[in-house]
Amino acid sequence: MSAGKNNPRFRILVVDDDDSTRGFLTSVLAAEGYACVAANSISTAEALLRQETVHLAFLDLYLGTTNGLNVLDLIKVLQPKCSCVMMTAHMSVETVAKSLGSGALEYLSKPLLIDDLLAVVRKVQASHAPANEAESFKPDAGPETSIIGRTPKMLEVYRAIARVAPTDVSVLILGPSGSGKELVARAIHDHSTRAKMPFVPVNCGALPENILESELFGNEKGAFTGADSARPGLFEAATGGTLFLDEISETRPSFQVSLLRAVQEQQIRRVGSHKYTPVDVRIVAASNRDLSKMMASGGFREDLYYRLSVVEIKLPGLEERREDIPLLVQHFLKRSNAKNKRTIKITDEAVKVLSQFHWPGNVRELENLVERLAIFCTTGEIGVREVEQERNVSRPAVNGVEATGSNPALQADGANTLEDMERQHIIKILQEFAGNKSRTARALGIERKTLYQKARRLGIDLQVER
Repeated sequence: MSAGKNNPRFRILVVDDDDSTRGFLTSVLAAEGYACVAANSISTAEALLRQETVHLAFLDLYLGTTNGLNVLDLIKVLQPKCSCVMMTAHMSVETVAKSLGSGALEYLSKPLLIDDLLAVVRKVQASHAPANEAESFKPDAGPETSIIGRTPKMLEVYRAIARVAPTDVSVLILGPSGSGKELVARAIHDHSTRAKMPFVPVNCGALPENILESELFGNEKGAFTGADSARPGLFEAATGGTLFLDEISETRPSFQVSLLRAVQEQQIRRVGSHKYTPVDVRIVAASNRDLSKMMASGGFREDLYYRLSVVEIKLPGLEERREDIPLLVQHFLKRSNAKNKRTIKITDEAVKVLSQFHWPGNVRELENLVERLAIFCTTGEIGVREVEQERNVSRPAVNGVEATGSNPALQADGANTLEDMERQHIIKILQEFAGNKSRTARALGIERKTLYQKARRLGIDLQVER
């Protein structure tokens, strides 16, 4: 019996854009009894990685215009338990060092020798052997990520997550509202050594400063009116795990002093107490604003910024990765179908129309729109007409034209910048819904608290614009 038949669940992925190499590898591995799947591009590899568990991957270092290390980073996020072997016909000290430094288990030179190939397979298979016969690999083993995208900027995000997750350093995630900053924070936690401990998110912009301080640090009995008992804060609740501080830019400098001490010294003092309590918490923070500009104007403490941004991850807005829109649409539609037990489809033409829209609410706005389209679809298929009708309801055109980005011909009168355009658009939607903030936020594809934050940043009086 061949080695592969000892464990039929052991699955190998081959990623190579050369047909002969890919065919040779799959033939050899299949002859040895291993389950083998193959891909000739990063997009095909991603689809396979999202469908089934892979235990070993052979990756060509050069995939046309794509670097095989990008596939390695993708695997480390989607299937961190998978071992990776890099392959190339152009071996050098630099390429070997870069591959192994990025997390590859081994590095093979082409043309491949069968003995070397099978030796690596047996080594990895031995490390994956179950502790007992009852144990088996499950298709959903390991953490699952909801981050979707394969544009170069998103691959950089995958790479950053893969490299920073195993460490314990603080991370600052920057990106526009609705771009998925919390998903990145959760991915960092899920792929860290703290994964089995709590992940505690808190929106710093949604709470007044005095309440935020009590929420994070806890309070003693009688510390303030209504404090009828002592209560631990979120720092203590997150001990051993990760505390995600979303919209950190919305905190005031006076509060930032207390936060700096907690982050720097890993100890907190409850409101109303003189005693310091040690905590073991990894901090991941996020902001949709330019903190460097805020530091220059005194709106954010420089020492806290450098403490939080040991590693900085920049998440692109949807406008910067339009090529991912078809992927996102299919992902959201599939999730909606699963949740609502339906089988709604969408035409290619409708997806193309969605790809041309302007998305100030980013991924969250797109998700909300797809969800509504699926809910109200009566024919079983979403077409261009349904997309345009729903879009017109949720985002009325400015001067009769759908806003699509930075094209001056498509901007509203007097809107010389994207910020001006965003301001006019929000005012337009507010007026459309007679000042109703909940309906306005829903139409914009954002949360109500985000509407308040945008209004404050753009100088919109929510009480007047109706």
